[in-house]
Amino acid sequence: MARQSANNWWHRNHLQCWKYPDLPTKKELIYRVFRAAYPHGAFVDDDLKLVEPRNKDLVWSNLEVEFAEAAEDLDAFLQHLFAEEPRLRAKIEIQRAVHQYYQTLLDDSRYVLYISQNGRYFEFRSMEELLVRYRQLDEKMLSNKLPSITPFTMTGGFGFAIEHLESPDESNIRYLQRHIKMLEEEGRRT
Repeated sequence: MARQSANNWWHRNHLQCWKYPDLPTKKELIYRVFRAAYPHGAFVDDDLKLVEPRNKDLVWSNLEVEFAEAAEDLDAFLQHLFAEEPRLRAKIEIQRAVHQYYQTLLDDSRYVLYISQNGRYFEFRSMEELLVRYRQLDEKMLSNKLPSITPFTMTGGFGFAIEHLESPDESNIRYLQRHIKMLEEEGRRT
């Protein structure tokens, strides 16, 4: 049975449906999965301070629980989105594309974390640390403060995380983003 739309994983973890057509990114989803499982950080907190060392298998297990809950709540979340967003009401083709986007985003994000946790401990930890750094940079840019950019080396865990957190242009995620935008533009013309 589907959960109440206001009390599902997507809403509790602040992946707001109200921002449509701005769709969440892989970075945002993975960050929210980490914070859903570990509000004060699995490896680093939101101030980039190391937290108490944890077993990476236990961390992965807890992240898997969050991914499963997000997948279980996806349909209820999207039903709520489709009912509340005027641009999506009665537009079946766009709704299908949005549903496919969220499902692909969930699958790709889980896969990226799965690969990183199968590597060395540092690769897995680097994923969360880099997400926190990106988030800090975004907040500084939004508040018009000059960001202090810390360069990342493309070696070790950071290289892996940088490469896998961005969706290449030929990825399914990028294709679906372009497809949804095209459907939106066609809808405005008619």
